[in-house]
Amino acid sequence: MTRGKCGDKAMMSTMPYLYHLCADDFRGDELLPLNLLATRFPDLHDRELRKWVGRESVIRFPVPHLGVIWGDTVNLAALDPARLLEARRRLGVPFSSLLKRSVVHIPVERITSQAAVVYDSRSHWRNSRPDLDGVPEAPPRSDFTPFDPDTYEELTEVPALHLDYLLEQRDAGVPALGFVFVRHVLVAGTVNVSGLARTRLG
Repeated sequence: MTRGKCGDKAMMSTMPYLYHLCADDFRGDELLPLNLLATRFPDLHDRELRKWVGRESVIRFPVPHLGVIWGDTVNLAALDPARLLEARRRLGVPFSSLLKRSVVHIPVERITSQAAVVYDSRSHWRNSRPDLDGVPEAPPRSDFTPFDPDTYEELTEVPALHLDYLLEQRDAGVPALGFVFVRHVLVAGTVNVSGLARTRLG
């Protein structure tokens, strides 16, 4: 798999990465938070906002340790989404529409100068269960820790909690969201992805 323009082959094999899904009509060289997308590309914002139906409150959630709300962050996965796709195929779970996009591979060095937190996504809340009554409206603060690029570790396997979630949703006949129980790094502001490799899922 091509990993982008990040130095020699040995470095490319060990350097930790973050991942983001990009639509076919991705514009520019930066990943934009949802709220900034509203002013830069209103048409794209209107489309992306539909993903949040039933969980609109998440966009307004103040992210611990970061000083901004969720809608002002870019969400980067700590796991290559290709592994999520493999898990769905293996378990017979329909693909999320998001998992039909391309993936940009972001070396951790791209965000070392930016404010960010690690979101470990260990708890169900409105973001993961928008269809249920009585689900917590916010995750526990313990799911968030300040981001440290020196200790960040890229996931290499799909978390067991995510696999269990896929099976529960499959057996209940309910669509499964793409990244429930998958660690993310939430970055305040934009993320520069110029010159980075993208791969097509599917």
